[in-house]
Amino acid sequence: MAKRKTSRRSRGKTAQQQAALNNLIRTLIGLAAALAAILGVNHYMGGPSPWEGLPVFDGSSSVSAPAASVPASSSAPSGSASGETTTLRFLDVGQADATLIQQGSGFILIDAADSAHDEELIHDLQAAGVQTIDLLIMTHPHADHIGAMADVLETFTVKQVLLPDFDKAPLPTTRTFEKVLEQIETQNIPTVTAEPGWTFTLGEGTLTVLGAGVETKNYNELSIAGRFDSPDLTYLFTGDGESGVEQDLLDSGANLSAQVYKAGHHGSSTSSGEKFLSYVRPQISIISCGVDNDYGHPDAETLDKLNAIGAQIYRTDLQGTITVRRVNGQLQVETEKEAA
Repeated sequence: MAKRKTSRRSRGKTAQQQAALNNLIRTLIGLAAALAAILGVNHYMGGPSPWEGLPVFDGSSSVSAPAASVPASSSAPSGSASGETTTLRFLDVGQADATLIQQGSGFILIDAADSAHDEELIHDLQAAGVQTIDLLIMTHPHADHIGAMADVLETFTVKQVLLPDFDKAPLPTTRTFEKVLEQIETQNIPTVTAEPGWTFTLGEGTLTVLGAGVETKNYNELSIAGRFDSPDLTYLFTGDGESGVEQDLLDSGANLSAQVYKAGHHGSSTSSGEKFLSYVRPQISIISCGVDNDYGHPDAETLDKLNAIGAQIYRTDLQGTITVRRVNGQLQVETEKEAA
């Protein structure tokens, strides 16, 4: 959550250089393991790499290999011919994040709140009819995005997990992150590391990874950015991505336009830059933040920029859980409570 200046290193590593770097990391972890054994420390940094033993997606199911480019939609979605409705639920989890995409009978969960809202998150997912989560996305490993993720993995059947590209940042060492990996390994859930162009089919919709973060020491800038396209709506999310993530998306030439956009980093001034928003131009913008939070989210500057492009703004701190779907050809927004 902290605002930190990021540094961008060269991304032009050769395969040989990357392999050497990975070997170095394994060597360092091995040394840490030996030291931990001597000291009697029970911690994953005193054992194998957190990625060892995790199942890896084998290429089957409804996922395609990365595409060379992301095609732009030729026209705005107007509705599904078969009646498969897309529903977006922006769950009220305080100063944290959890978004549920439903397309037909399938579900994608993007992030999983903080530990203080674990029971509320599980309840809300069950109330939405979730039994199986087709894809669980960790946009980045901050506690306000993965705090209840281990509980979600333990409670529901999760078919696959999409993880950030940790080659671009130091491996997390928090117990919260460890618990997520332990649940993934225990349940033998396939994992995929995000990369631009990776797609996942959910009913009549497709989720496309547009960006997989930038090289950084600030996990906000590791955030996965993606777009969900269905016959009835388009949705763009950027996690807690800041200016580096947004510039990377602009440089990629990806189609960023979307009818619904979740403001990056809880509406912080570090995200939702003016140029970036000029490419997104959403009809509806959602801000997930807590009541009277310590960070001052959403920032007045961000609200001004969203208003300037004509976006309708909805906030979980004021309106609770926010649900968006298309009804009779029009996008409809339902809120848990009226804004004060």
